Amino acid sequence: MLTEIRDRSSGWFAWIIAALIIIPMAFFGVQQYADTQARPTIVEIGDIKITQPDFQTRLTNEQNRRLAQNPDLASSGVLNSELFKKNVLQSMIDRELVSYVADQSNYQVGDEAVNQAIIDNPTFQTDGKFDQSLYEIQMASRGRGGAQRYKADLRNGTRLSQVVSGYDESALVLPNEIREILEIQAEKRTFDIVTINQADFTDSVSVSDADISEYYEANIDQFMESDRTSVSYLELDTAKIAEGVEVDADVIQQAYDDYKAGFEADETRSTRHILLSTNSGEDEEEQLAKAESLVTQLREGADFAKLAEENSQDPGSARQGGSLGDVERGEMVPEFDTATFELEVGVISDPVKSQFGYHIIQVEKINATEPEPLDVMRFELEEEERLRVAQDKVTEQAEQLRNLLFEQSDNLDSAAEELGLTVNTTELFSRDSGNGIASTASVREAAFSETVQNEGLNSELLEIADGVYVAVRKLNFAPSEPKKLESVSEQIKSTLTTERAVAAAEKAGSSVLAKAKLNWAALTEDETIETTNHTISMIDTDRKVPVDVMQEIFRVRLDDQATKVISMTGANGDFNVIRVTQIAAGDLTAVSPQIRDATRRLLEQRNGSALVETYISGLTEELALEINEDLL
Repeated sequence: MLTEIRDRSSGWFAWIIAALIIIPMAFFGVQQYADTQARPTIVEIGDIKITQPDFQTRLTNEQNRRLAQNPDLASSGVLNSELFKKNVLQSMIDRELVSYVADQSNYQVGDEAVNQAIIDNPTFQTDGKFDQSLYEIQMASRGRGGAQRYKADLRNGTRLSQVVSGYDESALVLPNEIREILEIQAEKRTFDIVTINQADFTDSVSVSDADISEYYEANIDQFMESDRTSVSYLELDTAKIAEGVEVDADVIQQAYDDYKAGFEADETRSTRHILLSTNSGEDEEEQLAKAESLVTQLREGADFAKLAEENSQDPGSARQGGSLGDVERGEMVPEFDTATFELEVGVISDPVKSQFGYHIIQVEKINATEPEPLDVMRFELEEEERLRVAQDKVTEQAEQLRNLLFEQSDNLDSAAEELGLTVNTTELFSRDSGNGIASTASVREAAFSETVQNEGLNSELLEIADGVYVAVRKLNFAPSEPKKLESVSEQIKSTLTTERAVAAAEKAGSSVLAKAKLNWAALTEDETIETTNHTISMIDTDRKVPVDVMQEIFRVRLDDQATKVISMTGANGDFNVIRVTQIAAGDLTAVSPQIRDATRRLLEQRNGSALVETYISGLTEELALEINEDLL
């Protein structure tokens, strides 16, 4: 039935769960090249192709993302390794395999599920409630057809999530698995603790100039200025090219006409219907006669909702008085769709025949906004047209530049002359930081690569931002050298002060530890020593001690001992003397439903992920994918 077709979705929760798995496999937008020969295919999955430009864009984005998380990777070579490239490709293949399964299984997502996902998205909410105006503003920022594209992407993402969430929902989680995790989390430790704070000794330690100089000489490797390089480079910037594009008035008029047409395409209609089925052996003539009788009753003023509940054979909508909610053009079967979008509001249709039977349709409301006038839209349309023209030009030039960089690999001048570009230069920068284009991690990594530094060749063309491409070659190089002592003296002084304060705290703590092992009760009688007593478990929200101290306490086993005294220097430099006095099993009945549910979901996701990985691995073998790794 129609409502069943619209509702083949696992809901918002499934979308969230699937996002945890699908997001690392998410795909990125790619410039489309006019020349298909310039898009060699790495692997085909059914009708889906992963091309070399697709992979290169994804690889660049993933490299930038990893570098943002860990700048130290810039100098490691990991991000240009064969293993990293293969992992990026595998993530793309995994995602397309999920899409392949969704296509083969004909997964569908109803409009209601898409709308609900939009309503539930915090991005479109104000004070926790969906804000239509905020949604429209954000959709407008996406340009013409932004809402349609967003809904299409959301619909596809939700469709893929159905595949993955099916495995999560079928993943077996045994009761003893949950119990074992909860028992560990709920176990309680009772302990006494004395903390000697290193900060209390800071004022009592001293650091001389001689100490600083001695530390500097002994640890000179810590104070080396990094290798630095400068580069010459060519840049293709879509935004800058767009600034010089002239746009004809007739082009703007056509763009405005397309914009207005988009409003028609975005139109939805609040619709209800009564279905008299012809798919279950019913007599077609009798059903048509009944439909005509109902049309007559409705046109004479009968209650549509009541007749739908009593007569409609679409059970989903019948329970709602025949309501189908907001219907988009092209969403329903063709006969239903045509009739719906030809009806005036409130008019009862003649019986409409479809593959499901006879429909009686009524449009309750037409949902459409009026397009903005041309004068209001002109600036935006001009900007979009300039950007479109610039993108086409950059796409063409980028392909030419790639070829020229390879053909004339020992200079940038030839490529600059042929494409009308300017050769620019940078100041010296290190592997970890720089200004201008060198503020981008992928540029720094390319600049310090073997190809550029030692072989003296041009780099590959790098996309450092959306629509911004650069290629670099070595200009100058400054090898590593020690920083001046005066520039690091304060840093050294701070380090030595902390080290000596920590050592003083440990020395003071060692005497406390000795007393604690002999007689803890006597220790507590010393007025200069402050002891505290706690009972904690891993699920306590109130952190009574630092995490590293808690972890150390939970490593303790009493075995046949009544108590056990340990000591540790925490990550903050404080020295802790701890006496564990009791280890008790936690009360599982006191574990909150929220923690139980979170533990179960965690195990479901873990086991479900394992099922997905197994299935995808088997599907890869079944399809016998041929991967052209030479294109990586």
